[in-house]
Order: sequence, then C-alpha cells, then structure tokens
Amino acid sequence: MSSKQTKKPGAKAGAKAKPEGPQRPAAKAPEAMVSTRHGTGMVTRLGRGFSLGELSGAGLAARLASDWGARIDYRRRSVLESNVALLRGWGGHLASPKKHEGKVKKVEEELVKVEKEVEEKVVKGVTKVEKEAVKVEKEVKKAGKEVKEETAKAEKAVKAKVPKPKAKAKPKPKKKEDS
Repeated sequence: MSSKQTKKPGAKAGAKAKPEGPQRPAAKAPEAMVSTRHGTGMVTRLGRGFSLGELSGAGLAARLASDWGARIDYRRRSVLESNVALLRGWGGHLASPKKHEGKVKKVEEELVKVEKEVEEKVVKGVTKVEKEAVKVEKEVKKAGKEVKEETAKAEKAVKAKVPKPKAKAKPKPKKKEDS
C-alpha cells in the first residue's frame, strides 16, 4: 500500500470481504423436535438438531443452515414434516433464490429441441432403410426366380444331350448241376 492510500479504520491487513450470498434469517434458528418411544406411547421432545432429509425437504443446504445457526444432527435419518415446516418458515424462502432458473429453462428447451431433431432424423433414416430393404427383398425374389428358371433350362439341356442308357438284358440264372 502506498503512502497516499489510506487504510479504512478497523480493516485488517489482508482481510477478505464477505461474499454476497443469501441473507441470514432475522429470527433465531428453530429447535428440532424428535419423536421417541417412552413407556407405552410416543413422546415429542427437543432434539439435537435437524436431519439432512429435513434440511433438503425445506430447500436448505446443510452448510448454509449451519452458518445461519441451525443445529444439524448428522446421525438422524428421520424426516418429520413439522421440522420441515419450521425450517421453511424460518429460512426456506431465503435459501433458494433460483439464480439459474432462466438458464435451466433455456437448456431444457434446447434439449427438447435437439431430441425432436434427433427423433426426426432417426425416423427418416429408418423409413429410408425400410424402403431400401423392400427394394432389396424384391430384387432377391426376382433373382431367385431367374436362378430357378436358369436351373430348369440347364437341366433340360443336359437331359437333351445325354442319351438314355439302354436296358441291359438280364443274365439267365445258372442251373444247378446235380451231383
């Protein structure tokens, strides 16, 4: 820092400014309630913190809720709707500012458009292949008929050129001599 620049009062050297982010809720963080078995029935009591499922149900990131002062119980797996409602009322409206909503819509629209184009190309390709297959099938049938005709002609020609063998006289059986 040069001698002409003045330092702000109370500012530490090398201190970073806090990044702009979602506002902190004005109210104190709510306490999580849990249901436990006690005696013959279920009892609702104060819990150690909110489960990750309850935080995600309210649209809050665990780190953000922790930074805002909410207690988190990473061991709990249950999700109580009353706790989710508490979190939504406390900071759910601040947690999801929907920064990328417009971009997401554009990407989704582009994806739908590309899917339609690909589908049309596939349909055109399939119909073209089917038409070619029909043509080839007709050609194969025609070639098969021609082969049969040529085979029949060749057989006739061979039969016409080859003479029929004459019938041989049967040899007379030998008479047995009496001894």
